[in-house]
Amino acid sequence: MSAKKPLSYQPEYCERLLAFFNVAPFSVTEVQKRDGSISLVETAAELPTFAAFAKMLGTTCAVLSSWEKKHPAFRLAVQKARDLQGNILIQNSLRGNYSSSFAVFTAKNLLGWKDGKEDIPHTDIVVRWEENK
Repeated sequence: MSAKKPLSYQPEYCERLLAFFNVAPFSVTEVQKRDGSISLVETAAELPTFAAFAKMLGTTCAVLSSWEKKHPAFRLAVQKARDLQGNILIQNSLRGNYSSSFAVFTAKNLLGWKDGKEDIPHTDIVVRWEENK
């Protein structure tokens, strides 16, 4: 069994990537209750990922990464896609559509976000107490 040749980069993949990530963060649907009243139900969109995009193309994230390094237009499209992904994450997190622990974990791992306290340098503090005689 021979190895399949990696998918070759095509400039139109930039547009396809942006279309894949450019989705509404959530949808609102009217649901009629038994008493006849209408209720609005908000549903979060599936968070688009590079793994899902790669699967759609029939390739891997490693191939997408190599395209990002070699093709400036694809690199820019990836940056825009990350911005779109971040917006979906933020909008759904603020609206309570994602659990806070998921949102924090995802923002740190997918978007590179950090807690502010991670940037505080740790130093030893020495306190001397002298009594006045």
